[in-house]
Amino acid sequence: MKSEALRNIGTMRQVRTSLDIARGQRCKTTNSLSRTKDEVQYLEHLADKRLPQLLEKERRQFGAQEAAIEKSRQQVLKAREKLAVTVNRNRALGDQRRQLQKSRWGGEGAALPKTETPAIQPGLRQMELTY
Repeated sequence: MKSEALRNIGTMRQVRTSLDIARGQRCKTTNSLSRTKDEVQYLEHLADKRLPQLLEKERRQFGAQEAAIEKSRQQVLKAREKLAVTVNRNRALGDQRRQLQKSRWGGEGAALPKTETPAIQPGLRQMELTY
């Protein structure tokens, strides 16, 4: 026999809040009860003359918000990339230091791993560190 425990559970998208239900209902006032069907249809079709301008303004504002959100996401992504570079560099340094310490304490003083140092370009003030 199949389990019926999880059959009727709805997701958040399927659940309607009381606010959504109230938005769909029309209030029952004395004035609204005395209207004819023609009057109701006429009053529902009346609109502000500036409505297209208001709707366009709302679309522009929403687009500006979306652009700001996307810009913020890109900045967060850049910050994460920068942090990842730092973390990876520190991991590599830590690994090399552990390897060098292991070779020092293991009695292999002459068997240090060789690392390539970048070529120093003339005219640049650079210092070479030796250990």
